[in-house]
Amino acid sequence: MLRNLSILSLVLLASPLSAQVQLSGDLGGATYEFGGDLIFRVESRSDSALGAPNVVTSRDTSLRTGLHLDLGFDEYFNAYVDLFAGNGDVYTTTESGVAELYVDFHKFLGDYSMRLGRMHFDLGDGRLVSRSPWLYERNSFDGLAVSDSYQTGIWTAWYSRAAGGPTNIDDDSFAGFFADTELGKDSAVEAYLLRRTQGATHLEELTFAFRWSGQTSNGLEWSAFGALQDGTDGALEVLSHAFAVTLRKKLDYGHGLGAEISLAKGNDDKTGDRKRYSPVYIDQHRYNGRADIVAFSNLIDLAVMYWLDWNERWSFHVDGHSFSRQSNHDNVYLGHDVVAVAPASASNAIGYELDAYCEGIISDHFSLDFGAAVFSPQSSLPTNDEQLSLFLQIAFNF
Repeated sequence: MLRNLSILSLVLLASPLSAQVQLSGDLGGATYEFGGDLIFRVESRSDSALGAPNVVTSRDTSLRTGLHLDLGFDEYFNAYVDLFAGNGDVYTTTESGVAELYVDFHKFLGDYSMRLGRMHFDLGDGRLVSRSPWLYERNSFDGLAVSDSYQTGIWTAWYSRAAGGPTNIDDDSFAGFFADTELGKDSAVEAYLLRRTQGATHLEELTFAFRWSGQTSNGLEWSAFGALQDGTDGALEVLSHAFAVTLRKKLDYGHGLGAEISLAKGNDDKTGDRKRYSPVYIDQHRYNGRADIVAFSNLIDLAVMYWLDWNERWSFHVDGHSFSRQSNHDNVYLGHDVVAVAPASASNAIGYELDAYCEGIISDHFSLDFGAAVFSPQSSLPTNDEQLSLFLQIAFNF
């Protein structure tokens, strides 16, 4: 405990001290860049039992601090380290540690680049794989990644083991291949082949996925996502799929409208099949409602979005969600844990959610994210009590 408090104190002191030191420059022929962040977050829920198991208490306050150093020795070699400390997250496995620590070798074999060490993965738009930046301790992995670029895109292949965040709870092993290809100037296709195993649950899961996104000539932004999973989950056979289609259009005077349908299902044909889709390492706070109650598993989410870009620094958002079970032969799934809750009735209706929030930039170093979410459960859930969630995040970066 004293060790963690000492680390936290040093990091807190580093923020004001950073104004007194040079944060970037040259050092003995190498370049360096020093930075960090201080993030304070508070969440309050009127009915914490509804969000279980992903919510333990009705009020959760967390403080996260981080320091990072980027060293560039030459055009072929650089190193990066990111340290964090703090407290107060449901999914925290440690109060301080190394979020990232890796070295990059550029043009190591021909034009290939190689990354070795502890790293984050942010692939595509975060619907498949994300570091989960809303969490205090983010998803991180120890491993090796190789990447290269080609005429119209880039690709990356990797093998890793979980090192931090929710991924570390079940002893995850994570390997895969990712390619991003531009299709002209207005669209691109991402392709994924992911293999995930969990020693704690005897899971071996393959995910094949794609994401096609672009923009039309009149400014309509669109994306289409699809995924197919195969493998074994203990004694169960895995055969599941998911898809999502999103449309967004910016209107005059900063207004914007959007709509999305997303679906995740398993195989109902056999009793020995796993009847749900696994959301891999989804950025849950970005998708399926900001109350973070439902999981993207045996789910249909119909969503509408409105936003107002008031100016270049402030934007206001209102999102509405209608959640239902894709199959009434399977459970309702909640939280980052994707924990099953037995349905209270034969109805597929899970609930409705209304999110209203604001994202703002106070200065080059301060940002805000605050708002409210109201979740109204329907007959699939064992309670009919509405839940009001309030959240505020203040971030200082240097």
